[in-house]
Amino acid sequence: MKHSIRKRKANIEDLEFLIYVDLLDEGITQLEEQKLTKTELEAHYDKIKTFIDDKDRGALILENIETKQRIGTIMYCISCRDKEYPWKTIYHELDREIFQEDGRFLEIFQLWIDSGYRRHGYGTQLKRFVEDEARRHKVNLVYTHTEESNQHVIDLNLKLGYKEVRRGPIWDEITRVSLIKYIK
Repeated sequence: MKHSIRKRKANIEDLEFLIYVDLLDEGITQLEEQKLTKTELEAHYDKIKTFIDDKDRGALILENIETKQRIGTIMYCISCRDKEYPWKTIYHELDREIFQEDGRFLEIFQLWIDSGYRRHGYGTQLKRFVEDEARRHKVNLVYTHTEESNQHVIDLNLKLGYKEVRRGPIWDEITRVSLIKYIK
């Protein structure tokens, strides 16, 4: 079934949707049940809001034009390989030569498609849309990672020209596959 879909940048009216999608944690192995406290929820709200407010972050939305239903999203941030982060990253494990001179790259934070719309090319549309954002930010590399068990996501990335650059744990014992794509 073909739908009339539009792509757009997220705005403040999309914040609750973005928080909902992020808290779904689909495709992520939960090592323990996670209940957020009120303070943690407020911090999470502030974090996700930066994907609307911050010039180096963004969220893109796919929306069914007829129903106004948000059917997908991709969130990203412009990161720097050379920056020290307060959380565990693997950027320093990757060859410095794969990054542009200033070390910046676009990192995909979240890709989600509503289950009723999956396997129709909408994930591909969002990935291409975020590659346009990389060009707009003058960044020539897109980085993403997913759990090793998410073979359909790995296959999507490989189909779109991403190359595997690392396989292993990042911040916990779950094996993740890191992939990159150069953008022209």
